[in-house]
Amino acid sequence: MTSNKNIKPLTPWQPKKLDLGFAAFFAILLPVVAGVLYGWTGALLPMILYYGLAWGIVKWRRGSTGYFNPFPKQITPYFYLNVGVILSSLVCAYLARNTFPDSTPIGLLITALVWAPLNAASEQLLWIYIFEAWDLYPAKHHLAFRAIGLVFFATFVGMIHTMFWAKFLETVNPNQFFGIAFILLTTVSGFLHLVVWRKSNHMILTFIPHFMLNLIPIFWTGYAILPYLIR
Repeated sequence: MTSNKNIKPLTPWQPKKLDLGFAAFFAILLPVVAGVLYGWTGALLPMILYYGLAWGIVKWRRGSTGYFNPFPKQITPYFYLNVGVILSSLVCAYLARNTFPDSTPIGLLITALVWAPLNAASEQLLWIYIFEAWDLYPAKHHLAFRAIGLVFFATFVGMIHTMFWAKFLETVNPNQFFGIAFILLTTVSGFLHLVVWRKSNHMILTFIPHFMLNLIPIFWTGYAILPYLIR
């Protein structure tokens, strides 16, 4: 693995013990809370909580969201690799697509113009915070802390998708071969977000592939998030 000396975070920050606790708490409990709230209220309240925490905790603890840093002079090759992985996952998503013929035009517009960019801009903030809280905590690189950060990162991403998003964001059939391939490819993309962030020092390069993943399937599935927002 690459050492902390060679991969610098977007803005220099030194996590504290409080960040270790926050990261562990969010990784394990936030997906559970989101899933329970969805059952009670619909998707809107859990999304407000999720996105609000993502922007709030990163701004508070790290001091910068990363979207307003100077754009890198050279774009890391890992960005193009991530875009390639996303394009491959989109092919699989199309081949294993579910369709929603009853969606309304207003529902489609809200999904495409509001949810897709908001989700793509927000989720990685918390994903990266959870990882970096542990990875950057020791003064010197420590493999055990990086491993714990990766475990918490993978735990959170896996749980938030299975316990929350999978309950209503059913644009892909996970029981088909290409549906399984889609899940595997998007998992790889999730880890690539970490690399792109640390190599580029700009969150927009994590936003672009995630936005593609959120937006493009709307055109062939007709999926609208509006009916799931409030129960």
